[in-house]
Amino acid sequence: MNPWRLAAEGGRLEGVLALAVLPRLAELLNRTEGVVTVTMTAGVDEQGIPFVIGRLTAAIEVVCQRCLGSLRLPLDVTVRLGLARTEAEADRLPEHYEPLLVPEGGLVIADWVEDELLLALPQIPRHDDLRECAANGYRASLGECAPDPESRQPFAVLAALLRDSKIKE
Repeated sequence: MNPWRLAAEGGRLEGVLALAVLPRLAELLNRTEGVVTVTMTAGVDEQGIPFVIGRLTAAIEVVCQRCLGSLRLPLDVTVRLGLARTEAEADRLPEHYEPLLVPEGGLVIADWVEDELLLALPQIPRHDDLRECAANGYRASLGECAPDPESRQPFAVLAALLRDSKIKE
């Protein structure tokens, strides 16, 4: 895809991509069934900056890092990109645009969509509700549910060791 041409023509890009054709994302998923819906509009703004704005939506399934159960995540990514050929051009873009450095040969849309989805993933995917983890057999440790009284006294263990060493003398 040539985003420069798309922007110059005020083009629109709509469609779906199978999750299975996005290899870097697919290796992080429990299941690769499903699609990413892509809706993009391109143009040139009043300052002469070529842009691509739009939305990517998908429902993915990953592993919850707390209970190791299945976790369905809806991804809804809004993109507002200013096109740039060089780092210097990217640095000059207004703040309301995220820079998109476009290589000479154009852009592979699947790679770009995959990059945006990877950036939208949480670093540590977990169920928001501990009850969902409990349904997968996870038992919350005391430390997660209530503060441990010993944890509020970080030197308690050292004090006990000091007492024990004085008794032995």
